[in-house]
Amino acid sequence: MKRTFVNMLLSAVAILAVGCAVTPPVIEPVITPDEYIFAQRGDTTIVVGVGWWEIFGDTTLNRLMELAVENNTDVRVAASKLLQARSTLTATRASLLPSLDLGLGAQATYEEGSNGRKSIGQQYSILPSVSWEVNLFGGISGATEAARAELLASEWGYRATMLALQAEVAQAYFEWLQYARSEEICRRSLALREESQAKVDSLYHYGFASGSDRQQARALTATIAADIQSYRRAKLQANIALCTLLGTTTELLPLPQHTTECVHSRTANLDGLYCGHLTSAPLPVSVAAGLPSSLLERRPDVMEAFYNVEAAAAQTKVAHARRLPSFALTAEGGVLAYSLKGLTAHNPLYWLASVGLTQPLLHFGKLRSDEEVAVENWRQASLNYRQTILQALADVESSLVAIDTYNHQVAENLRLLEADAKVQRMTAALQAEGMVSYFNYVDAEYDLYSAQLNYIQLLAEQLTAYVTLYKALGGGW
Repeated sequence: MKRTFVNMLLSAVAILAVGCAVTPPVIEPVITPDEYIFAQRGDTTIVVGVGWWEIFGDTTLNRLMELAVENNTDVRVAASKLLQARSTLTATRASLLPSLDLGLGAQATYEEGSNGRKSIGQQYSILPSVSWEVNLFGGISGATEAARAELLASEWGYRATMLALQAEVAQAYFEWLQYARSEEICRRSLALREESQAKVDSLYHYGFASGSDRQQARALTATIAADIQSYRRAKLQANIALCTLLGTTTELLPLPQHTTECVHSRTANLDGLYCGHLTSAPLPVSVAAGLPSSLLERRPDVMEAFYNVEAAAAQTKVAHARRLPSFALTAEGGVLAYSLKGLTAHNPLYWLASVGLTQPLLHFGKLRSDEEVAVENWRQASLNYRQTILQALADVESSLVAIDTYNHQVAENLRLLEADAKVQRMTAALQAEGMVSYFNYVDAEYDLYSAQLNYIQLLAEQLTAYVTLYKALGGGW
């Protein structure tokens, strides 16, 4: 009858606790489109290698990537969090199993009786003990599920950190390269302008050039000289920022060797300095983006958000289990004697076994509030997962648009640069024959100079668009 009463009591407590359970959140599913709007038709695969930055054919960039992965502090922190999550999972899993301890004890008691007799009592023990909290309502298994999901989230978080670092290094490198090549263009143009200015000064001295011609030549020379300092400052600051990403102290990066066979100027018969040397390999016209549904399984931040939802859902089980009875078994036994010699005496055995059942009764709403907090964390994680998916899809679409438009824009600006170069050469010849004014010549010179700098900036933006797309697609794993 006692056993029946206990069973009925447990059932009543469980029913009461379940009846007071907090309503779980409604997770709105995310429906991904069948294909990207701005991707090539029929594109169902993803072509993103592990070393995706190698498509640029830049050995300096490849070396910087290796340094960044090895030394960057953010990557080290992410790796530490991953190791921490693995240890947490191991510790949580161990909670499902019984624990075994061994206790060694020695005790002495001094006593003085009413008759004045003094005595010292001794007690020695060797007592192994076993304890086990039974996973009665899934609290411990829920904690294990949460730890496992947190481990997987940490793994994907490590990948997300790595991908973000790689993208930042590539973007910072191309920014530094843009400023360095722009400074080269400025210095080359300054040398030409100083030579031209010397000629104008000589013509002015002999009365063959006006004061306006002389001042115009000096103004253009001063403008280019000022631009040199502007690009030099930007180059050095970008150098410092890049070294910070690499996790190293600041050092001046060597500029990649220049070549006049730059792919961007080869078809236009331009001197390579017009566009600098930003890439030594042709960029792919397009990047296969695959299906949107595949993005959910390969992009690190999306997968990290997914496992954060899993962990939050498991934590609601833990919070709910705290409101239900806990059941623990404890047993200990061994050798108990009142002298050291007695430890080896015949049959000095001792044992104790106990069963504990604890039901929370009055916590003034704390346990229910804890469960409500856990459920709201689950809801927030679910909404964050949904938003991460939407942002990931938008990132890919935006990057596809950027690459398509930049490819066309670069082609058009290359033709513009070629046209400005021809105008400059023809104007210089006409001005030498006295058929156009010096102002026309200066305007043609400045138009070509500006076109070179604008083209360099456009190339850097095009490269950054490719980096952004590879990052949006989740890199290669």
